[in-house]
Amino acid sequence: MDVLFLAHRAPFPPDKGDRLRAYRHLQTLARLGPVDLVAPADSEAEAAAALPGLRELCREVHVFPRNKPAALARVGWGLVSGGPLTVAWLSDARVAHTLEALQARHDYGLVWAFSSGTGPWWRSARARRRIMDLCDLDALKWEALARSGHGPRAWVYRLEAERLLPLEVALGDEADLVLVSTEQEAADLREHGTPRRLEVLTNGTPWEAFTSLAPPSAAGPVMGFLGQMDYPPNVAAAVHLAREVLPVVRRTVPGARLRIMGRAPSAEVRALAEPGAVEVTGEVGDLAEALASIAVFVAPLDTGRGIPNKILEAMAAGRATIVSGWSGKALSGEPGRHYLVADGAAERAAAVAELLADPARTDALGQQGNAYVRARHDWGDVLDHLEGLVREVVGA
Repeated sequence: MDVLFLAHRAPFPPDKGDRLRAYRHLQTLARLGPVDLVAPADSEAEAAAALPGLRELCREVHVFPRNKPAALARVGWGLVSGGPLTVAWLSDARVAHTLEALQARHDYGLVWAFSSGTGPWWRSARARRRIMDLCDLDALKWEALARSGHGPRAWVYRLEAERLLPLEVALGDEADLVLVSTEQEAADLREHGTPRRLEVLTNGTPWEAFTSLAPPSAAGPVMGFLGQMDYPPNVAAAVHLAREVLPVVRRTVPGARLRIMGRAPSAEVRALAEPGAVEVTGEVGDLAEALASIAVFVAPLDTGRGIPNKILEAMAAGRATIVSGWSGKALSGEPGRHYLVADGAAERAAAVAELLADPARTDALGQQGNAYVRARHDWGDVLDHLEGLVREVVGA
């Protein structure tokens, strides 16, 4: 079976949430037959970095470095002419020409699309079966960002939410199979549309990479957060931890420290650094080593969509993990046993202080979190389930 795989971003290297999920799915589809991939990249450098890894899995790889001035012009025109800005940003004549050429050479049994922004490409492609991985409902992400923001940016977010949601609902209704990452995403999609077949496919995490780590208590009184540190929800989380949570924790645990880890820290995040209290590391080279340096992982994510991979990675590393009520909805574990749920600065500070003051409980929570991830978020199990779904849809 020939497969056409469309992605909104070249899925290599698999070093962040969307690329990781798409890459793992690509690995699975490559078991079923030759795969041809079409995707943009944010720059020439990203395109060059993506090609070697993708060529190992795909028969043909077509990655196009984005022309950002042209993309911004399309978005500007889209503001006044209508339509989702995400689609305007991704629109590229090179993609359309490539899809026509590919379909002249190959008879596709399946067209697979990752993210709703690729919807117009997916609709134009010819194939016997069609699968759409929405992963998360991006429209509702923009809606949440609009609620938490203000000024022109919030207005644009709200506009994009209104324009993109009808497309996401329509794509879900058109697909032979539509995938989302959590039960909450599934409930939201059903609330707005009537997908023919909807399945929840969670993310996995490579827990095997963390098996040799020392228990969290060995790191001392250190709490941490990890993410792409120019992404607004992550920036807000870092500021909240440094300015509202850590000072309260230090009243009970005077030596407590905060490590903010992740690439591209914004100026606002870099300004949080304070010797002896807050460290902003920037990009981490070794994820296991980075997580081993903290005892408690705190994810105060009050907006966003889907399942944050950073939370799964922290639990896989055996770190005692505290999540928000919103993030807790994306998990299927038992709060209080596998992770703690806390909302607001006071609750989070109390939970962190209690764990840092009780190394035995910190280690026990880390062990239980690790057991949960191994049981519910093993990539092998997730991808075996995915392969079964795909074979059922295509009749293989």
